[in-house]
Amino acid sequence: MKKKVAVLLLSMSLAVPFSVSAAPQKTSETIFPATETTVNGVPESKIVRPMDVMVGPIFAGYSPSSYITNDRFKPIVQFDHDNRRNSSPYTMSVNVTKSEAQGSEWSGSVNFTAEIKAGILGKVNTTAGVEHKQTRATNEAVGVTGSFTVSAGKMGHIKFWYKGKTTKGTLRHYSYNTANPSQKYYTDTPINATFYRSNYLDVFSEAWQN
Repeated sequence: MKKKVAVLLLSMSLAVPFSVSAAPQKTSETIFPATETTVNGVPESKIVRPMDVMVGPIFAGYSPSSYITNDRFKPIVQFDHDNRRNSSPYTMSVNVTKSEAQGSEWSGSVNFTAEIKAGILGKVNTTAGVEHKQTRATNEAVGVTGSFTVSAGKMGHIKFWYKGKTTKGTLRHYSYNTANPSQKYYTDTPINATFYRSNYLDVFSEAWQN
C-alpha cells in the first residue's frame, strides 16, 4: 500500500512545474505626442496674422501733360519682293489678310489696376475728345492695302504698323488702412501710356528698297 502512494506523489510533482512556466504575454503600446497644423513648416499658432490691411492704389485723378501720335507703335505685317534678277520695275500690290492682337503699354511706379487704367483712359478721352482702347483685336487690320514700285535689281519692302496715342502726365491715387478707412494717403506719380483710337483704324505704312 505504501508503494502505490509514493508513485502517485511523484507524478504530481513532475506535472506542477510544467504548468507554471507558461506565463501570459502582453502587447505594449506607445502614444505619440500631439502635433499642430503647420503652414510652410510653421505651426499655425505661431503665425502672426495682421488685423489691418492696406487697400490701394485707388484712382483719384489724372493730369495729362502731353498727347502725341506714335506712328510705329506696334508692327502688323511686312511684305518683301525680290526684284534683283529682273531688268524691269515691279509694282508690289499688297493686302493684309491676317493680323494678330496687339496690346497697349503702361509705364510708371504704380500698380496699373483695371480701375487705374480706366481712370486714365477716361481722362484722356475727355481731354482729346475721342475714344481710346487698350487692345487691337485679332484681324483688325485685315483689308489694309498698299503698293510700291520696286526698281530693277532691287529688293522691295512694305511694312505696316498700328499707330498709338501716347499720353504723359501725373496720376493721383490713394491708399488707406482698413483699421482707419477715413484716413487716405495720396500720392502723385508720373506715368506714360500708349494705346489706340477706338473708332478709327489708325495705320502707318512705309515702303523702301535696297
